[in-house]
Amino acid sequence: MTYAAPPMVRSPGSYLLLLALGCSSPAPLPYAGFVDAPVSAVASQLAGKVVSIPVREGDRVKKGDLLAQLESSEYEASLAEAEANVDRARQALKEAQANLDATVPSVRGAGADIAKARAALEQARLDFNRAEQLVASNSVSASDLDAARARLLEAEATVDSLVAAKASTQGRVSASLAAISNARAGLRSSEASLLLAKARLAETHIVAPFDGAVVSRNLEDGEWAAPGTAVVTVEDTSRPWVRLDVEETQFASLSLGAAATVRVVALPGRMFRGHVAQIGAEGDFALDRDVRRGRPDVRTFLVRIAFDDPPETLRPGMTAEVRLAMGPAPASRPPGASGPSGAQAP
Repeated sequence: MTYAAPPMVRSPGSYLLLLALGCSSPAPLPYAGFVDAPVSAVASQLAGKVVSIPVREGDRVKKGDLLAQLESSEYEASLAEAEANVDRARQALKEAQANLDATVPSVRGAGADIAKARAALEQARLDFNRAEQLVASNSVSASDLDAARARLLEAEATVDSLVAAKASTQGRVSASLAAISNARAGLRSSEASLLLAKARLAETHIVAPFDGAVVSRNLEDGEWAAPGTAVVTVEDTSRPWVRLDVEETQFASLSLGAAATVRVVALPGRMFRGHVAQIGAEGDFALDRDVRRGRPDVRTFLVRIAFDDPPETLRPGMTAEVRLAMGPAPASRPPGASGPSGAQAP
C-alpha cells in the first residue's frame, strides 16, 4: 500500500527539541537505511568443469531455472550403467521366479506318485504273503512265489526312488527360493544405485533455489568448480527489508511488530508501510565515538524493517528513510513478531 509522503524530519536534534519543549507526541524520528534481501550463494555439490552459466548480473530468475551447467558426460555414463544393471537384476529375478514356478508342480506331482507307489507296494506285500501261504499248501509252484517276491522288491525300489526324487525336487525349490531372495536384494541395490546416479546427474544442473535476481557470477565458463564452491549468487527479491542502525539511546523504545513508514529515495512521491521484524541481539559499531575520557561511545543495533506489501520495483541497495513509531509495543503484532531482542518477525 502506498500513499503520499509527508515532509520528513531529517535531524535527530528536532526530536530532542520537541521533548525539551514538553511536546508529548513528537513526530517519529526518521532513520536512514538501505533496502536488503536474503542472499543465497548457490554452490556446486560436485567437482567438475563449468560448461556454461546462462545468466548475468541483474537477470530475474524463477525457482528451478538453470544457473550453471557442469560437465555431465561421466555422470550420464554412470546413469546408463545403473539403468543396465537394473534391467539385468529384473531379468535375474524373472528367471528365478520362472524356475520356482516350474519346480513347485514337480513337488506336488512327486507326492502323488509316491502315494500311488506306496499303494502298489502294499498290494505287492499282500500278494507275496498270499503266495507264501499257497506254496506252503502246495497250491502254487515255487516260481509263482519268486514272481511275487520280484514284484514286491520292484515296488519297494519304486517307492525309494520316488522319495529320493521328491527330496531332490524340494532341494531345487529351496534353491529357487534363495535365488529369488538374492535376485530381489540385487534389484533393490541396483535401483538404489540408479537413484544415486540420477541424483548425481541432476546435481550437474545448478538451479535457482527461489524466485529472485542474480547478484553475481562467481565463476566463468571453463573454470573448475569444487564441492561447496559458490557459482552464482542470487537474492530473494520477494522478501525485501530495510536495514537500519539504531543508536542504543533509542533501544528501549524499539519493539518487534512496531509500525513503520518507509520512503525509498529511488521511488519519489511514494510511502510504504512496514513493521519492525528484527532487533539485533548485540550492539554494533559506535555511532558517536568520543575520544575524550569520561563519556562512553554510543553504539548502534541492527533493526530490520519488513514491508507489509513490498513493490516489485524495489531493488537491494536502494536508499530508504524510515519513520518508526517509538514507544510501547502495539497490542497486536504481526504473526511471529515476538520474543526478546534478536528475535525475528517475518
